[in-house]
Amino acid sequence: MSTQFSGGFDQLQVRCDPPFGAEPFIESLQRNSCIHLESSMLDPNPTPVGTATADSGQVQATQSARATRWHRALVETFGEPFVRSLASPYVVREDQTFECPVAARFYRKDYAFVARNLFLEYQYRTWRGFNQEILQRYSDLLTKKLENIKILMQNYINRMQNLLDPQGHRLDTSMWPNAMVKDVPIISAHANEYLDALRLLEKVYLLAGTANMFGVLTSSQRAEAEAISKKAVRAFRSVLQAEVIKLYREAHRVMQEQRNAGTPLDPRLVEAVEQHGAAANAAVEDDEDGPAATGDEAAAMIDAAAAQSTAAGKAAKRQPAKRKPPEAGAGTEGAASPAGAEPVPSAAA
Repeated sequence: MSTQFSGGFDQLQVRCDPPFGAEPFIESLQRNSCIHLESSMLDPNPTPVGTATADSGQVQATQSARATRWHRALVETFGEPFVRSLASPYVVREDQTFECPVAARFYRKDYAFVARNLFLEYQYRTWRGFNQEILQRYSDLLTKKLENIKILMQNYINRMQNLLDPQGHRLDTSMWPNAMVKDVPIISAHANEYLDALRLLEKVYLLAGTANMFGVLTSSQRAEAEAISKKAVRAFRSVLQAEVIKLYREAHRVMQEQRNAGTPLDPRLVEAVEQHGAAANAAVEDDEDGPAATGDEAAAMIDAAAAQSTAAGKAAKRQPAKRKPPEAGAGTEGAASPAGAEPVPSAAA
């Protein structure tokens, strides 16, 4: 009888060449030791340990195709100059579907700007001499605003879902007629959170439209929920643009000090600062999603909207919605009339 031992001490594998009493030998080992025995050890033609089962050529082709797809998404979103200066890993959330026209519009017109500038925090943390307090304030402020936007919209979502559920209405009975599908490159944690906020915005619009169609919300209540949610997302760009100006001034100061000291500058960093300056100095203009606001005004609006929606949600919990009995001749069983609809959370305009 011959034996073959392989593996570490915690996963010692034993192979026995039959037919010299392999089974009694194995049973004895199992009873008297903690050795792990593979079921394949009795195979007269065992697969060698470590043999790859996947086709390596196919795996490489798949990885190459994905790398090409991701790079294309990166260039299409941010442009070649930014990609050349990017010295950080990234991921891509593939096949992101935007059905709500408002969420799709925010993605098209704002995502590249927002994601590039949210990445600045990490980029400048690697700079020697950059004021870290400015960066920390930048990070903390934007984190808080994104959190409050999510709180605002999640409160709307929870309230409207609570209005729809007792009436027996299903969310999947409504949908948008057109959709936009994108591979979305993620270059920072904050960019990922912003994309999540757009996802919540889309859900607010879907729920508000569904509730309005079934008579659970009035048209004015629907318009209010949509307008406040949209205004919060619009305000985030204003907050961001006000803050990136402060970062640009600090970056310009650090770069000028290095020039004066004769320190060689990384061309990629110089290009990044130039791009940053162009974005920071761009005018904040009114558009179809609302008027422009200063950074402080926009920040205050986001905080106030989140706080008021939370307060309204707590008040509603003390008076839960009740299922309305069906009325004679009603088209939808158990549907509530708009007049009897529970008000959705309100926020200051």
